Amino acid sequence: MTDGPELSLVNVGLAFLPILALMAGILALRWSAPKAGAVAWLIAAAVAFFFFGADVTLLGIGSAKGLSLSLFVLSIIWTSVLLYNVIDQLGGITIIGLMMTRLAREPLVLALLVGWAFSGFIQGVSGFGVPVAVAAPLLVFARFTPVKAAAIALVGHAWAVAFGSLGSSYYTIQLVTGLPGEEIGPRMALLFFLPIVASGFAVAHIQGGMAAVRRGTPLILTTGAVMGFSTWLMAVIGAPQIASIVAGLGGCAAVWLLSRAIALYRNAERPLEPGQAIQSPGFHLAFFPYYLILLLSVVTQLPVIRELGTGLQWGLDYPAVETALGFQVEAREDYARISLLRHPAPLILFSLIAVYLVQGFMGRWWSGTGMRAARLTYQQCAPASVGIAMMLMMALAMTDTGMTALLGRAIAIGAGWSFPLFSPYIGVLGSFMTGSNTNSNVMFGALQLEAAAALRVDPVTVASVQAIGGSLGSAITPAKVLVGTAVVGLSGQEGRVMRRAIPYCLGIALLVGIQALLLTRPWEAK
Repeated sequence: MTDGPELSLVNVGLAFLPILALMAGILALRWSAPKAGAVAWLIAAAVAFFFFGADVTLLGIGSAKGLSLSLFVLSIIWTSVLLYNVIDQLGGITIIGLMMTRLAREPLVLALLVGWAFSGFIQGVSGFGVPVAVAAPLLVFARFTPVKAAAIALVGHAWAVAFGSLGSSYYTIQLVTGLPGEEIGPRMALLFFLPIVASGFAVAHIQGGMAAVRRGTPLILTTGAVMGFSTWLMAVIGAPQIASIVAGLGGCAAVWLLSRAIALYRNAERPLEPGQAIQSPGFHLAFFPYYLILLLSVVTQLPVIRELGTGLQWGLDYPAVETALGFQVEAREDYARISLLRHPAPLILFSLIAVYLVQGFMGRWWSGTGMRAARLTYQQCAPASVGIAMMLMMALAMTDTGMTALLGRAIAIGAGWSFPLFSPYIGVLGSFMTGSNTNSNVMFGALQLEAAAALRVDPVTVASVQAIGGSLGSAITPAKVLVGTAVVGLSGQEGRVMRRAIPYCLGIALLVGIQALLLTRPWEAK
């Protein structure tokens, strides 16, 4: 018996084949995510079977684990997008968005409020390019040029992706790496302080160059601290699924309050356009489901509720497996467990029911609202869901046969002590390739963990940096750039917008890499 596949150039090349196939399919052949994911999974299964000692049973168990993980993540994605679409069909998103433009009219303040804080809130409750689709038109409405509006929305929302979509990407990195939530959540949040602030400065620079950066420094530093602390606090108390929501709301409040306190911004305001006034009762009614989600997320952390939900959970047990080369995988009980009182999907469904009852009681539930929202949700989520499921099956097949461990060791040896510096760029690459931080974590989360183990550096920091890099990479994914250009009338000019966003994405990722390098100090590892 050996401890797994031998580290050799041939084995490393074979282990890399599924990832190479996925990259080639998406980037070169322009396949859809489901098609590229399916081909990559088949290649991973064939390589594992013929070269890494896997049998049909082992591959079946690994693929089933991938489906279990996809059920955990996709249930969050589908319900959160459905809730957003229901509110949008009822006119609530328009009311919420116009309220943002009412709160601030000075260009710099508006860019930070809508493009940085509010887009982060929208990412917290939805995803799939929705923050860009909401924020960019609002900025154009406020007289920003289309290129600036799209670039601000893309760069400005990226900080919220890692904890966004009610925590789908966060739960993915936690599940793929097997790291405890009480460890990786707070660490990710702490490491996000710098990217959050840096993204605020990036938005200011896009809006008005260095002059805007200098003018906005007090506002950005203070608001960034509020957003960073809110993210960390939610992670610490065990409510990471609402970290981006709370941080986005805190950022909106901070920008508005501080802009009122600083005469520099207050004196530059423009009057409201006719028809812009929004009545606050309408805003609170539109925001009601998110108030409810925030309340439920906090209440379910109470000890008595946590104890009550102990028996209300579902997961599958998987046996221990071992390849013919001696690579062993431990048995898992309640794998990808879904708790009915703590998992975001049941809480979102409860909020949906409450929306139906409240809006119906007030006579505001319009006929066909639910069906239209459901059809739109299916159109948005179905293709991505198949892609996520296939990629998770591929990732678990690679992990359970030692292929990911082999790649991790090879990367650690190749990069040496500088690996943490480049670690966030692996996350960026994953998001760029697949269009999703969730998919990036699926593809590279376990690989990053293996590289950290080979270097003997803190795995929690490296896994966190992977998720942060994937979050930042969301600013330059082709799918989101297409959304941004389409909603501001720049279809066919995606290159102009992407060129504006790429330097900020890569620059902030470098700051994250330096931060990881200083924290892990791999040159001191023994």
